[in-house]
Order: sequence, then C-alpha cells, then structure tokens
Amino acid sequence: MKCLGRDEMEMFLTRSVVTDRSGMADHIAACSDCQRLKDALLEEQEQWAREMYAETLPESFTDQVMSALRDEEIEPVTPTPMTERAGRVAVKRSRKIWWVTVGVASILVLLSVASFYSIPTVAEIIRSLFSRNNVDIGLLRAQEFGLVQHPNIKIRDKGYTLKIDEAVADPTRVIVAVQLFGPDGKHERERLKLSEEGSRILVKDEQGKVIGKLYDMGATNDFYYLVAFFPEPIQSNRITIEGQIGIIDGDPWDKGFPAIKGNWNFEFPINMTEAQKQTKITELQGEYTSPGGMTVRLKRLTRMVQGVRLELDTELSPEALIRSPGDLWQKQELIFHFEDAAGSEIHSVNTRKSPRRDSLMTQSHIPGDKPGQMQLSYTFKYLPENQPYRFVLDGYFVAEQDGSSVSFAPARLQEEPVFFRAGGDDIRLKGFTIEQPPNTNGKETEGTLHVDGELWNEPSPDDWIVQDSGGKEYPVSERGVSSSKGSGWKDGMIELREDYEFRIPGMLTVPERLTLIRNVVNKRYVNVDWLVEMNGSSENHNKEGLVGSIQQFGDLNLHIGRNEEAKGQRRKLSFLL
Repeated sequence: MKCLGRDEMEMFLTRSVVTDRSGMADHIAACSDCQRLKDALLEEQEQWAREMYAETLPESFTDQVMSALRDEEIEPVTPTPMTERAGRVAVKRSRKIWWVTVGVASILVLLSVASFYSIPTVAEIIRSLFSRNNVDIGLLRAQEFGLVQHPNIKIRDKGYTLKIDEAVADPTRVIVAVQLFGPDGKHERERLKLSEEGSRILVKDEQGKVIGKLYDMGATNDFYYLVAFFPEPIQSNRITIEGQIGIIDGDPWDKGFPAIKGNWNFEFPINMTEAQKQTKITELQGEYTSPGGMTVRLKRLTRMVQGVRLELDTELSPEALIRSPGDLWQKQELIFHFEDAAGSEIHSVNTRKSPRRDSLMTQSHIPGDKPGQMQLSYTFKYLPENQPYRFVLDGYFVAEQDGSSVSFAPARLQEEPVFFRAGGDDIRLKGFTIEQPPNTNGKETEGTLHVDGELWNEPSPDDWIVQDSGGKEYPVSERGVSSSKGSGWKDGMIELREDYEFRIPGMLTVPERLTLIRNVVNKRYVNVDWLVEMNGSSENHNKEGLVGSIQQFGDLNLHIGRNEEAKGQRRKLSFLL
C-alpha cells in the first residue's frame, strides 16, 4: 500500500468513508512516515483547539467559586428556642444547609455558564464547521469575512430529519455541514451515503450547469462534512446547492436494517459576490528548462478566502516526448516545496523528505493544446501573504516507455531469490504462491509474486505484466505496504515492505518459468535547480554563484546566472505578489 496523503489520513482519523480501513491501519502501524503525518495532524488539530478555545473555563473554576462563596455572608435564619442538645443538632444541620446552599449556588453558576455557551452565536463556534476537531485557516478566513451562510434547511420525512445550518463557498471550494436525525432524535452519522446512482448533492452555476459534487470528507462525528473542490476557480457570483436525497442507507453497520426511501430533496443559493471581491489574481511570468527536457512556466497565483491556487504549465521537449509516446506524456507531476526566508519548510508536494508538511487541498492536470503540454494547478490551504517565501523546484516525474525485465523460475525463488534492477530501482523476487479467495483481490484464483526492495522512481501501478514460457501475458496488480524515506528534498526511496506482493489474476498453477516486464516507468528526475522569491521586495538579489544580467518582465525580475553549473539550469525570480 502506498503512503497515505493528507486527505486520506484525515478521512482515516475521522472514520470517514474509507474502503480499506484495516489495511490502512496496518500500513500506518508499520510506516514511520504515515505515523509522523498522523501525529502532525493530531498536533495541528490540538493547536487550533488551543487557539480557538483559549477562553474555556479553567480547571480551578469550581474551587474559585466555592472560595468566593465562603467569604459571602448568608443572612441567618431567625433562631427558635431549643434545648442545649437540640441546639447542637440544630447547629450541625445549619452547617449542612449552608453547604447545600453553596452547592446549589455553584450549580446555578455552572448552569448559567452552560446557558451562555448555548447561545446561538457561541454554539455556532462549538457545534459547527469551526469545532475544535475541524478548523482550518480557510474556514477561519471565511468566518472573518462573513462568508459563512445559514440556509436553515430542515426537512422531515419517514421519521428522519435532514438539517443544514451552515455552508461556506469561494472560488476554491464549497463546504456544507449536514446533519441527519433519526426518529429517536439522535444524529445518524453513517446512514447518508452519497453516490452517482443514489443520493447526491450537486453544485450548479448561474446557468444551471453542474460544476461540482459534494462528498463526505469526514473530520467530525457531529455532522457530515461535505466538500466540493473546483479544478479551476469558478467565476459565478451565485451558485446553487441542490440535494437529491431519496434514500437512507439501511445497513451501514451490517445489522440487517432496511434502507429507507423518502424525499429529503432541498435547494438553496449561495451568494458569491463578496467571495469574488476577496479573490486576488496575480499573473506570473518566467520559465525554466531542465536538462531532462521539461520546461516549467509560471502562470498565475490566485488568492481566495479559503485557499491559494498556484498554476503552472509544463512542456516536454521533442526528445523527451519520444520517450513518452501515446498518452504517456500526460502523466507529468512536479516535485517542489515552499520555504520561508530562513529556509524552513512551509509546504511540500510529492517529496520523500521526512518529516514534511503538506497543506495541499486539491490539484488538477489538464492536457494542453499540443502533445507534451500540461496545465497544472495546486490549491493550498494557505500561503504567506505579508512575508517573503520561496517556491523551490525539486524535480519532476513523467511516464516513459520502459521494457526492463527479468526471467526466473517461480518454484525456486524461495531458495534462490532473483533481482529486478533498472533505472535505480532494486526489487527482490523472493517467493511465489497460488492464492485462493478470499485471500485475493477478487473472486479469481491468483498467482502471487512475493517481493521487497526499494524504488527510486515513482510507483507505477498497472504498468507491469508477466509472461509465461508459452508467451501468454498476465496483468499484474500491486498489494502491500510501502513507505517513502528521505532526508533531503531530492533524495529518498520508496521502500517495499516484507509483505509486498505482485498479484497475477487468472494464474491457476505455478508455472515453470516466468518473465516480469515493466512496460512503463514513472521516471523521476531531480537534476533541476530553480527557485522563485515570492512576496519579496523589488530589490535585486544574487545567490552565491549567480551573477549577471537582469531582464525585466513587468513586476518580475529574472536573474540569469553565467557560471557553467548554473547556465541553463538555475534561474531566480524576484517579484511582488
């Protein structure tokens, strides 16, 4: 199994819809990288909780109340005649009454505090999108700018009530908080299933065109955290959220409950005018060409209330395009990170460095106007706005035709392991078995090639095949735990753990001989050297080894180095955003 991304880990931690929860748990337990990501997310949530709830009652609150009440004079009750014995009893009883009075007063104080926290404006913070377990910078900014809208949707049918109190939208994403209450008044967290065939919630523009679909991101047990990300910033000043809810899942816990059909459809608009006003677009210029033949062009930075989108174009040279025939050239991905002026990491994308930070919300990869060209965009929860930081290109990977292979006798692997070595990848073939359902990926018998080792290149699922001695080919799927490990921005390997397997559906017996063939390699390139100063001053800067001419492009200063190491490889950009 490949290491979990940030979104996958968030869904796992919040028990959102995850199809392979037990597999993920096993992977996280064995993977130091995923453990660090898990700990970082939990620490991040706790940090936001501390900042959001700094004004919660201290642990000493009750003691302080009791101490204050002890100093208060309580008007005595008019005494009644009594004997000395009776008087002693009466004194004891009055003390007990005093403590009961104090206790009642304390309860009343605590109840008054509780009633304060049930006021809608405060409850909005405690029981909403801004709860302590679910806070991100984009949501806080949306609240700051007054972009949180309250549709006040409440629909009841067949004893079930669907309720929507909050929605947030900007050109980056839409977030809707949905609750579903059963006949007993309790929130049913697992019974609302959104799918293409069943219930669904759509996002439409002003012309009624569907521009997104909401899915359950998890993040809380108190409501359905529904999100739709947009691959490109939407331009509408008004969008509509349309719910088509006709069925409630009857059996999320395998208890035999019947599905419930009804009508919980809804529709409400979201005014995007203010969100559009808060959107700032900065056109970027400048490009870099790597020795491997990829050109990266800066395009646009879009600051929105809930996120920041960086757009770039990439293009392969004619020589590089030959290595990626067909549609392989469309499988391009960049490796980069942002750092502050002191060199400390802000975010990173596709890096193997550990530890690392990741606030990537969504990304898109769209083919350009001609073969080799791609339009890439990355949306982050935030990027610094009033302080300098840098974009640093660390590398890229692209799918290329391969054909590397190794032949072996499956029955002898346990005694005589065989190695697949190509392009920096080192995989040990150490055993072969035939597996029957249910210990397979489906209902079919599978051959299983047991492997471990390390990959320099990016994993490329479905790009392997095996061929028997008669020339028959079988597809290969991968299964097992893998993790990345690296200490720097450009190093690191993907480690295939001991339980990693190449599964071969349809192989019923152990063949006498097999050939493992990798048709496509997701080749990783790190021989790049380019950084961009963001939010910097307009003054010109030189890095060590970089002296030379300055070419002006609008608000952007392009520095071109003259030394041989930097020539054609390193370009530094300094501009204001």
